[in-house]
Amino acid sequence: MNKLDMVIIKELQRDSRTSYSDLSIILKKPSSTIHDHVKKLVSERVIRAYTIKVDDSRTGLDYKALLGIETGAKLFRKVADELCKMDDITDVFATTAEFDLMIKVKVSSRTHLAHTLDRIRKIEGVNDIYVISILDVLKEDGFLLNESPQKKT
Repeated sequence: MNKLDMVIIKELQRDSRTSYSDLSIILKKPSSTIHDHVKKLVSERVIRAYTIKVDDSRTGLDYKALLGIETGAKLFRKVADELCKMDDITDVFATTAEFDLMIKVKVSSRTHLAHTLDRIRKIEGVNDIYVISILDVLKEDGFLLNESPQKKT
């Protein structure tokens, strides 16, 4: 990846509807160059999807929590796979911290969260769950805002 790739990614993260011609104007590069770079980023699976950002308060799914899940080594992968199938869970992370897995859930209420926790407890291999309620979201972009420090060309 080069600097142009990073800038293209940054612009598409801001608005994935931005056309190649608009990117061409913004980045002062020919549209064909933009097209070639985006095509390469898609083929290399750097760009995996063009998506939208939803206002959770308007969908009713504005109650969020982080859950620390203890599983033990034997059933770790099975638990992780089951969690990844659940619609209420938006993110699943394997960690080196106190918990084997950290997950993020988006639900409509504390009652909905309790129901989700009951479903998680029923998964074979879940030993314990630690719940951290999110009071306020200060940043939730997922944006790549800085150039990668690893590779510069």
